[in-house]
Amino acid sequence: MPKMTSRERVFAAVTMSELPDQLPVTPLLMTRGIREGGVRVDEVLLDGEAMARAKIKAHQKFGGDVVIAGTDLFTPVENLGAVLEYLPYAQPSLLEHPAPTKEAFFRLKENYLSNGFDPEKGRLRAIQEEIRTFIQEGWKDTHALATPVGGPITTAQMVTGTDEFFTYLAEESDFAKEVIELSLDVCKNVCRMMFEAGIDVCNILDPFCSCDILPPEMYREFGLPYQQRLFAYIKEIGGIGFTHTCTYTQPIWSDIAESGTFNFNGDMYPGADHTKRVIGDKISLMGTLSPYSTLTHGTPEDVANEVKKLAVEVGHNGGFVCMPGCDIDWTVPEANMRALIDTCASIKYPIDIEALGDLSSVYLAGHPKHPGMRKISTEHDQMVRMGIQRTQADKTPEEEVYFNLADAIMEYDSDKVVEWTKKGLEIGLSPQQIIFDGLSLGMKMVGDLYERKERFITDMIKSAKTMEAAMPILVPLLEATGSVDENKATVIIGLVRGNTQDIGKNLVALMLKANGFNVIDLGKNVKPEQFVEAAEANDAAAIAMTVMTNSSVVYAEKTVELLKEKGLLDKYLVLTGGSAMNEQIAGRIGIKYGSDANAAVALIRERIAATA
Repeated sequence: MPKMTSRERVFAAVTMSELPDQLPVTPLLMTRGIREGGVRVDEVLLDGEAMARAKIKAHQKFGGDVVIAGTDLFTPVENLGAVLEYLPYAQPSLLEHPAPTKEAFFRLKENYLSNGFDPEKGRLRAIQEEIRTFIQEGWKDTHALATPVGGPITTAQMVTGTDEFFTYLAEESDFAKEVIELSLDVCKNVCRMMFEAGIDVCNILDPFCSCDILPPEMYREFGLPYQQRLFAYIKEIGGIGFTHTCTYTQPIWSDIAESGTFNFNGDMYPGADHTKRVIGDKISLMGTLSPYSTLTHGTPEDVANEVKKLAVEVGHNGGFVCMPGCDIDWTVPEANMRALIDTCASIKYPIDIEALGDLSSVYLAGHPKHPGMRKISTEHDQMVRMGIQRTQADKTPEEEVYFNLADAIMEYDSDKVVEWTKKGLEIGLSPQQIIFDGLSLGMKMVGDLYERKERFITDMIKSAKTMEAAMPILVPLLEATGSVDENKATVIIGLVRGNTQDIGKNLVALMLKANGFNVIDLGKNVKPEQFVEAAEANDAAAIAMTVMTNSSVVYAEKTVELLKEKGLLDKYLVLTGGSAMNEQIAGRIGIKYGSDANAAVALIRERIAATA
């Protein structure tokens, strides 16, 4: 097959018009690309030419078929007035939402409708300048040019804040759609500016549409229609639109294929090979090398083998571009970067599968045996298993109450919660037993099902609200016995500096509250000093840090160092979790690792029991 340029190779794969000459690769040299250019990210985000020249150096060093302008999905919400912190070696972090209340949103909307879209707000002009610099330097002649743009519902979620937006979706759907509608208009204008500058592709990043977050029916009401309108607009103005959604998306693959996108990229749990079989004949796919367990923490051989497995399982007949599942970190070893790009270049079409060797022990991201898959902490919890499977025929009267309370939590049945709370009291159970052995068991079961992709975050929220139905009965009894604050230990929780995706952190906070803890949530972008100050001020039992990017591990380390300096490390249980964390990293830092929300609850309860 004749050798193609990178540009020809990518468009052959994306349009599925012909086989490329070799496996195309998008190395995601965004913030990492800027660093490779010898400058700090925060120093050049408003200097498009400087960003372009830094990334050009990175591509000259490593290679790759797609050049990316911009660094993140915040451009639409920043244009609407979100306050961001620009960080030295990572994507920006969102500090302040532009409309955290309904009143603030109506003021924002009125101003937007009165004055129109403002192309000068945020970094849009800088990214246009970056695109034009790439074109002036001849990169569009040889490579595909792309830029990320936040999607409509994800932008809407960042306009109001995650918890607030969940409430609107559940209780005020018309208002939620009003926020999405405004966000859609901004997204359209951002895309228009990018295409006017000469970009080939706008990749619409809409992680809020993940089935880890929204049930499929909610995506079809609040996500898909707005995506379809955005892609129709992109097509109308002569552009090309891709879409990116993180983690678990299997229930909505067919919907994504009908959204108008040319390409779907992301993690594609439970595996890009499954995605290929379901919709790979309809649209092209891009992904999904594991960015943390493989690209950051694996060996060059691990990277090469995972790329080969992707080629065999997903790219065997074209329509595929290899890419990490999410933005890569500046700490990814150079040898692993080269293994990604060089291995793709070595795989020629038509692919000789046998020549790639024995890949039977290599697993794609999303597979249960992939090294990046988290363990489910309640896997061997017999009460959880019995409750979910309903296999225990004979129950003691106490167990009858506990399991019926758990059923009520899983069924979102407030009346049933009240009924079995009263029955539990009638047979002599204490309020504490009802809370910790019954209601909390239900929350633990819902959390287990969430980890197994059988429930959604919205289900967790509904379960927590169902549990609240028992509190008017139980709290007066606790107050009467003087035990209302018993076991009410305080937990400080927050998303460490440099991190913005707070949904996992919010889920852990929800589970802690449901289990009777006093939770002080410091929010996003939390500095080490803030964790320590809050723990001291509130006599906390535990500090819980969520870490979503590898570059932010350093802030978890600094928190531990600060506690050591103050002689406080032994005073608190310090625990961590998140996509950039694992047991080995936590152990190296000297803190505990919780694989999921239930694990976090268990660790804190164990600590309190041990120190009682």
